[in-house]
Amino acid sequence: MGQHIKQSEKELTDLKAQQQELLEKINRTSKNSSSPHSLDPPNAEKHPGKKKSGKKRGGQPGHQRWEKFLYLESECAEIINHKPELCSGCGGKLEGEDDNPYRHQHIEIPPIKPIIIEHRLHQLECLECGKSTRAKLPADVEPNHYGTRVVALVAVFSGLYRHSQRMVKTAMEEIFDIRLSYVFNQ
Repeated sequence: MGQHIKQSEKELTDLKAQQQELLEKINRTSKNSSSPHSLDPPNAEKHPGKKKSGKKRGGQPGHQRWEKFLYLESECAEIINHKPELCSGCGGKLEGEDDNPYRHQHIEIPPIKPIIIEHRLHQLECLECGKSTRAKLPADVEPNHYGTRVVALVAVFSGLYRHSQRMVKTAMEEIFDIRLSYVFNQ
């Protein structure tokens, strides 16, 4: 009988611990844990909104001005001037020059196409002994199929940015049209 009581007491202690754990889990909110407000239960006390500072929206008087970076005119591939012909108010004809026009720069990356150089190593037969000899790659040509920039870019994608081999392979193909299928076996 005594052992049965001890076992029942142990079960009761375990059940109380389990109940306490469940209560803590149910009552967990963003205020008493690291969980975000979005996971709070519907009955939880609402998080107070951001307090109003009384200032107007946007830049305050005296703040440092932030502007879009503009490249120098000498760095532009082309400069196109757009001049209005008619007044937006009355429709009259416009003439003259604007010494300080608004500058809008459109920046684009040029299309990237790999530089592929094929080396053909011919095999010819000797007219005297009949033995076939294949040409060798010149000493200045790397035996690796990929140049140093391709290898470096793959290293950056996989090492620095921690992309998987599949992601590196896909990026190299989609961005640079370089297929790495037999380098990265999956």
